[in-house]
Amino acid sequence: MRWDEIYVESAAAEFGESQTGEEAVTEGLLPVEEWEKSRQRSVSVSTTRAAPELAVAAGRTALARSGRDPRDVGLLIHADCWYQGLEFWNTAAYLQDRILGHDDCVSYELRQMSNGGMSALENAAARLAAIPSTKAALVTTGDRFASPAFPRWSTDRGLAFGDAGTAVVLSRTPGPLRLIATAAYSQPMLEGLHRGDEPFLASGSESGVLDLVARKKGFMRGYSSEEVTTRNEEGMMSAVRSCLAEAGSDIQEMAVVIVPFFGARLSQFQCLGPLGIKPEVTLQEFGLTVGHLGAGDQAAGVAKLLEDDTLKSGDRVLLVGVGAGFSWTCAVLERS
Repeated sequence: MRWDEIYVESAAAEFGESQTGEEAVTEGLLPVEEWEKSRQRSVSVSTTRAAPELAVAAGRTALARSGRDPRDVGLLIHADCWYQGLEFWNTAAYLQDRILGHDDCVSYELRQMSNGGMSALENAAARLAAIPSTKAALVTTGDRFASPAFPRWSTDRGLAFGDAGTAVVLSRTPGPLRLIATAAYSQPMLEGLHRGDEPFLASGSESGVLDLVARKKGFMRGYSSEEVTTRNEEGMMSAVRSCLAEAGSDIQEMAVVIVPFFGARLSQFQCLGPLGIKPEVTLQEFGLTVGHLGAGDQAAGVAKLLEDDTLKSGDRVLLVGVGAGFSWTCAVLERS
């Protein structure tokens, strides 16, 4: 989809405290060889704030940076991957109340795993384009991968999970980044990679410690690694190619490419290699200090770009979202 006059006005990210990879190895949270492969220097760990509280903090900061009156925001979409602090409640309504404090807003939670923030951005752009009375939209993400249920350093291989809330304000008013194009693609045959051969349970209270490595092993008993790798790569590249075609751009023209904050080795295998790009054009070094932020990697990356203010007018940025399921959503932004 090619977009006209949709802008990112501001972005923000809220982090916890830093836990280093060396500390994780010393505490027995992961084997030293896995740490050496990922080169994950540290991750963000929230010891006191739940995921929605991190999202509230990021949302308030992004709104303040935009200079917007909260009543301008007519849409709030919250994306997440993991536990939001309570069962059977409305996270998006909580955020609407705590960040905006008014009733004249559509708010909802979107669950598309690590692709959720990117999918929410595309959905927000669609509402802004279709309903002129929506002056601005707020997209938030929030996840806290707390132990013991979620062993952030070892539940999966090749990456470590970090806690953060993020927020992006979009509108039709010219801002620092213009949304040029988006595209999405899905490959539902791969959903079993995160389900494995585990049975469905009656309630979350029956769940034990999350082990994504075991789930993937269960799924792979019925598929070849070559087939899964091919489908994964083709899915991402389909979304990327469509997005770049809509934007009239080539990936080599991108000043920055923001891919998920995986560990260095996994990022090379799943993202950089297929895309044909070097780590230097990405925010890999930043990602290796905060960890994979669930649905928030791309928004946190945009916030960092705006804070660092290193983009020149006309520079383009490619955002690549990848989510379990599997789904991919990409976007091209241009510095105003």
